[in-house]
Amino acid sequence: MMDQHTFTDLFREDCIIDNLDVSSREEALAVMAEHLVSLGFCHHTFPQAILDRERVYPSGLPFRGYTIAIPHTDVVHVRQSVILVARLPVPVLFQSMGAPEDVLPVQLISMFALKEREAIGDLLETLITVYQREHALTALIQASDRFEMFRILKTMVLECGSCPS
Repeated sequence: MMDQHTFTDLFREDCIIDNLDVSSREEALAVMAEHLVSLGFCHHTFPQAILDRERVYPSGLPFRGYTIAIPHTDVVHVRQSVILVARLPVPVLFQSMGAPEDVLPVQLISMFALKEREAIGDLLETLITVYQREHALTALIQASDRFEMFRILKTMVLECGSCPS
């Protein structure tokens, strides 16, 4: 699994979006990807690349109590590694990562942009391990604002240093 300090550094307060009010998965992905472009983390090609990859490799994941999505795309579209987390007041539908015929209502999206191709598998494993902790995922979904979400994410990652892998 990824080094917890490296992983923790990928979270930034300006990359937490609370109350992302969108009507579709495509709109959510486009808004989030454009945010990463506007902050300078990704190239202008990133939003279309995210949408294209999601069509081929769905990113919805069911967990106990909640469903999340972990979209990403190729490193060529990334300038600097970062994770953007968005909480939606009304879930949007994503296809399941493991069973694309299943459609899942997603309320939390963790879009990551990585500059290092070899780190993608480690980051996915780490995110899944973090989100498997039901109390932590519940705390994130119920957080009062994006600042509390940021604090919870940092804490979740540090606690997960002792998670079984």
